[in-house]
Amino acid sequence: MGSLRFLAVAGVAWCCFSAPVCAQVPTPVPAAPAAHAPPTRQECVALHEQAQDDKLAGKLLKAQSALRECSATACPSLVSRDCVSWLADVEQQMPSVIFRAVKDGEDVVALKVSEDAQSLTETITGTPLELDPGPHHFVAELPGFPAQAATYVLQAGDKGRVVRFDFVTPPPPTPKPAPPPAVPPSRELWRPIPQATYALGGVTLAAALTGAVLGGLALSERAEVDGDCAPLCTPSDVRAVKNLALAADISFAIALVGAGATIYSYVARPSVPVDRSSSAAPLELRVALAGSGIVAGGRF
Repeated sequence: MGSLRFLAVAGVAWCCFSAPVCAQVPTPVPAAPAAHAPPTRQECVALHEQAQDDKLAGKLLKAQSALRECSATACPSLVSRDCVSWLADVEQQMPSVIFRAVKDGEDVVALKVSEDAQSLTETITGTPLELDPGPHHFVAELPGFPAQAATYVLQAGDKGRVVRFDFVTPPPPTPKPAPPPAVPPSRELWRPIPQATYALGGVTLAAALTGAVLGGLALSERAEVDGDCAPLCTPSDVRAVKNLALAADISFAIALVGAGATIYSYVARPSVPVDRSSSAAPLELRVALAGSGIVAGGRF
């Protein structure tokens, strides 16, 4: 037995001296990084107490994290058993939301959703996101659109509640209709008497007066002729009377034509706007027949 042991040792020694490889010292293999160390006994108890406080305060996310750590097998069995039981209850009460965004009727994938300046997600995946119960104010941001805000009150056990944001591209601005053309203010019209009316009226008046004078002279001359030679008056005796009568008739004819022309020019006179900027007041004369006389009026 001793000789066999001696031969084995001698063989190992011969190999080490005859082979250079045996003479080399093996390089130590670096150890793998240590995993998360399990909590100590004191840490388990502290996590157990912290989870109870967070659960009662409604901070289910913090309670869930603490309960997962104190549920480890390294913790005392009593602590671990409570943490496992409470963890199931917390996960049942934990509310969750599912974000959804639609732009012009189509689903959006790239969308940033934040709460209190803390980013919750930048991609819409359709998976639930667990949050604490209570009010939450979400802000969704999509490039090219104004940010949208939404407030939700999550109840305990409210699972997969959909939070939707709708983005609509505003229509192009419609051109403003052209303003209607400016309507000039209505102006007061008046009908001034033309100068021709005054001229014709003057001619008519002069002709009428001339006819009246000539007619009077003709009648007076006739009375004299009748008294001197009637009924044996010669044509030369009555010629003067006839001439005066003819002149009177012509004057009355001119007066009649002038009166008609005067009336026509007055009735057919045009209307013109009143110029209020002028200090001179418009002059207008109105002439009308009333009963057995002529009524004249106007404004100055």
